[in-house]
Amino acid sequence: MVERHYLVGTAGHVDHGKTELIRALSGIETDRLREEKQRGISIELGFAHMLLPSGRKVGIVDVPGHEKFIRQMLAGASGMDVVLLVIAADEGIMPQTKEHLDILTLLEIPRGIVVINKVDLVDEEWLELMEEDIREKLKDTVFSNAPICRVSAVKGLGIDLLQNEIDLLLSEVESKNSSGPIRMPIDRVFSIQGFGTVVTGTLQSGTVRLGQELLIEPGEIAAKVRSIQVHNQKVKDAGAGQRAAVNLAGVEVAEVERGSVLVSPKVFQVGNILDLSLHNLPSSVKPITQRQRVRFHLGTTEILGRIHLLNHEELPPGQNGFAQILLEEPVLAASGDRFVLRFYSPTHTIGGGKVLGVADYKKKRFKENVLDQMRIKDLGDPLELLEKEINEPRSFEELLTRLQISNEELEKRITALETNHRAELFMEDDTKLLWGTEAASNWRRMLIEVVMNYEKQNPLRLGISRGELKTRLGIQWTNRRWQTVLEQGAKHNAYYLKGSKVQTIEEVSMPPLITKRLQDLRSKWESFKLMPPDLQAGAESVGILKNEAVEYAQYLCEIGEWIHIDQLYYPQKEIEAAQKMLIEFLKNHVEIAVSEVRELLGISRKYAVPLLEYFDQQKVTKRNGDKRILY
Repeated sequence: MVERHYLVGTAGHVDHGKTELIRALSGIETDRLREEKQRGISIELGFAHMLLPSGRKVGIVDVPGHEKFIRQMLAGASGMDVVLLVIAADEGIMPQTKEHLDILTLLEIPRGIVVINKVDLVDEEWLELMEEDIREKLKDTVFSNAPICRVSAVKGLGIDLLQNEIDLLLSEVESKNSSGPIRMPIDRVFSIQGFGTVVTGTLQSGTVRLGQELLIEPGEIAAKVRSIQVHNQKVKDAGAGQRAAVNLAGVEVAEVERGSVLVSPKVFQVGNILDLSLHNLPSSVKPITQRQRVRFHLGTTEILGRIHLLNHEELPPGQNGFAQILLEEPVLAASGDRFVLRFYSPTHTIGGGKVLGVADYKKKRFKENVLDQMRIKDLGDPLELLEKEINEPRSFEELLTRLQISNEELEKRITALETNHRAELFMEDDTKLLWGTEAASNWRRMLIEVVMNYEKQNPLRLGISRGELKTRLGIQWTNRRWQTVLEQGAKHNAYYLKGSKVQTIEEVSMPPLITKRLQDLRSKWESFKLMPPDLQAGAESVGILKNEAVEYAQYLCEIGEWIHIDQLYYPQKEIEAAQKMLIEFLKNHVEIAVSEVRELLGISRKYAVPLLEYFDQQKVTKRNGDKRILY
């Protein structure tokens, strides 16, 4: 049975007793900095762990409540399974309680408990009024139906009941994906003498193991896992949902900062432009405007960027819309990630939403096709999302990277698409490629149009070379991918592949002038039989320009009427007749000399020698001293 891992966190106004509550639950002091102890408030994230009555081992994150440290709060909220909204009984809901509520709503933290702390400071009547007031103020939030627990962290009152309530909520939590790719947002980085760089964070997916080669993104900084600690204990691995301290080899502390992410190589995308489903908080007093500069929070990351609205001139409070954010620095992100936006200055939370993906370019505003794509991403229909990604041939590895799903889920979606004839599956050497049926058909129609236009302009060339076609289509694939895709289209009878050329299935209509010149050229060469003239001189005599002569000759060779031998072009039927005569002669005489070939075929030595060499190459004859015998 796979062990499950859980993370519980706190939220709430400064000095409402979050740190004392964690101490009461776990026995661990999370304020570790001298300044925190002196000022009596949390400044940085604090971490602890506890054992619940059911036997569950639970990690705890203590976030700062002061408005100056919202960035730290946002970093800590990433990955929480249950959040404890701590409200002091003697003060009630305060400004930072409200902002934390907005943030938890935007991040879609799935479960919460309202903890009324410091109940020892008020009487029962006040407590009843306070609870009623809290319920009223939370009715339109994610905590509208959350259980309420009354505690005194200092005196230990109600702590057992709170632990039972946490246990009950965690029984509903689904296990995180420990078999997927590793992704751990880094919330602390430091150095230990004799060990080197240590990073800490909560694993969102995957399992970190000793000796693994990982990357720190953005930046593609290679690092090797030297050791792992979970709850201050050395372990061989750490799975999704666990807080871990990972000692890394090959990386310096100065290379890493909060906001970096420890990941499996070649899985996640990094970029400066993200597609977003954006929500402006109802509590905002202003709309979100085009090109507004904001603070973008994703996981443990805070980056400045500008909003690029796609379907609004400006986004009013309480409204949703599609947008992009143009970031001043690259960030690692995946579809479905929750983010928070804060006003640039003065800083306060204004909105947030869901990342729909890393974008390659800035999209045009108010374009229906762009908005349709955004809607598909936002609605998240699994098959439509996959179908969108296979608008060009992609390997399984590429799809796993772009969709951030397990192998099993990808196989399931692919089977569904194939069953409904919505995708083609084919091989590139040992690599499986998937291509959407509609996208493949549209692409092939475009290719055929290019080939057809080329054939009309160049009727003698019988198609376009694969290399030139790739250039005309602006294809950026590797040559191997290009050849594989071409072969797949030919198997679907979309066009013909003839050697290095691509040809349309429909026969090209030859212009009358070219038809006449071809016939004149045939007649000219037939009159010379096995002693053809120089190509350019002979072609010029029938009205074909010297620079066009080779194209005419190559056409006749490709349709099988002529054969190119040495520097000369021969009619195919004359070569076949000569071969028949030569074979008949050798059956009766065993061998033949060049002089005898001249007499047999009625040609000069100039033509006899190259013809014999051609027949040697075709394995009709073979040389035996100065003579030829049958092969």
